[in-house]
Amino acid sequence: MGKWVRKFVRHYLLYGALLLVLCFGIFPFIVLYTSSMTLAEMLDRFSADKTHARRLDDLWTWVGKPYDYLVTTVG
Repeated sequence: MGKWVRKFVRHYLLYGALLLVLCFGIFPFIVLYTSSMTLAEMLDRFSADKTHARRLDDLWTWVGKPYDYLVTTVG
């Protein structure tokens, strides 16, 4: 009975808590990414060089590398 309880706690409760933390950690970045990219694309429509969206996307790619690694490691 003790092995079953330990296995249940490890598999369901611990992994569920880790997944919840992972989701709450990623969700703000999804909102920030989409809103900042929308603003950068609107700014590119009016600017002469039209590189704001590309540079911001490169920045978000750099910021997101640890989270990509975490998602591939956990998932």
